[in-house]
Amino acid sequence: MDFDLLFKELKEEITELAKDKFNEQGIAIAQDMQEYLAHSKEKLQRWATLFKAQSIDKDELVWLLKSQKELLLLKSLQNIGVSSISIGHFKNKIVDTVLSKIVAQV
Repeated sequence: MDFDLLFKELKEEITELAKDKFNEQGIAIAQDMQEYLAHSKEKLQRWATLFKAQSIDKDELVWLLKSQKELLLLKSLQNIGVSSISIGHFKNKIVDTVLSKIVAQV
């Protein structure tokens, strides 16, 4: 598994998700996304490696990814008045995207 490629693709896909969901405001959250991914990179790499080695199963991977969801602070969305519910749905999409990328690579 080439984690650097996976990580690059994640950054691109999550940025596209933001643009699709929030239109021009999606551009504003790019910095928030970069901070989250930079903060989570080491953990994501470790978890992907554990999953690939079958040291953790898919349910455990999901649990680990969801545990990081609260670290995803979308300050720019809060600042422009996007509801907490919409932000929560977007966070779930991000977790789903990360999960599907890791599973697809293994």
